[in-house]
Amino acid sequence: MDRWLEMLSSRQPMRRVLLDIGMHALAVLADGLPAMRQRMQGCRLLEDLAYAHHGGVTLRLDLLQPPGPGPHPVLLYFHGGAFAIGSKRTHRALAVAYASRGYLVCNVDYRLAPKYPFPAALQDACAAWLWAAANVAQYGGDAQRMALTGESAGANLALAVTLACCTPRPEAFAAPLYAQCLRPAAVLLYSGFLQASEPQRYRRPGVSRFAARVATDAAHSYLGAAAGQPGVGHALADPLCVVEAMLQVALPPLFIAAGSSDPVLEDSLRLERALKRLHVPVSAHYYRGETHAFHVMFWRKQALRCWRDSFAFLQRRLPPAA
Repeated sequence: MDRWLEMLSSRQPMRRVLLDIGMHALAVLADGLPAMRQRMQGCRLLEDLAYAHHGGVTLRLDLLQPPGPGPHPVLLYFHGGAFAIGSKRTHRALAVAYASRGYLVCNVDYRLAPKYPFPAALQDACAAWLWAAANVAQYGGDAQRMALTGESAGANLALAVTLACCTPRPEAFAAPLYAQCLRPAAVLLYSGFLQASEPQRYRRPGVSRFAARVATDAAHSYLGAAAGQPGVGHALADPLCVVEAMLQVALPPLFIAAGSSDPVLEDSLRLERALKRLHVPVSAHYYRGETHAFHVMFWRKQALRCWRDSFAFLQRRLPPAA
């Protein structure tokens, strides 16, 4: 309740508050599903581990330990929600899906806009990576075999953290990741909202007014006045554009998944083209007729196909412990 009162006090649109309430309610219902209970039986949930502190705010993540002694490969999961809604609680079912396959999963909460605009969420995502590198071993994880994943805004954060790990960056919060010399072993991006700026690009045929408005709201709450014309300091809010501007780079293998009816489909297509130009290993999958974040709808055939594709990618690039 405090969460939603705070959202109202920060003058967030009522539809956004209601959507956040609905997402949390669905997460509670998902806990009772037979498949969820079965997956959880073999896993151990460690809730609310502190990974960073910013201005009096303690940032926390949930850890999902798979069965067996390990060392297990590690996945950091960043939830979606237009940088403004959602939480590790709303996306627990997705984290459990990975854990049940043998991965130690860090399901990360981060500060949300508009109260905490860019770069707060990315600062937190970078801090979560550093925490995982330093701490997963004591929970049965292998710090040398870590991957990043997320959907929508979470995919944006996952790609930006990847760039911070693999390229020298001027941002103070990104520099320690590159200095650490620890690269992700793989990256999985679902329905990526990979360029937060210039939301006017969604005012085009084929994109509904509602979708364009959601994208515009997300851009303005995350970037404020810089949404229309981002400056150099906002570069990692648009990790897609950073990749497109590169002439050469060594990035880990990437998995891309998007629905053909997703308003942000073009971001995935552009990233695939840029990665192929740079000769970065990429496995891109597009699912006919599916909309944004369809992979969370476990009852849909295309969602199950997407999960099979992602697990096949992980089996090739980051296989679980025996």
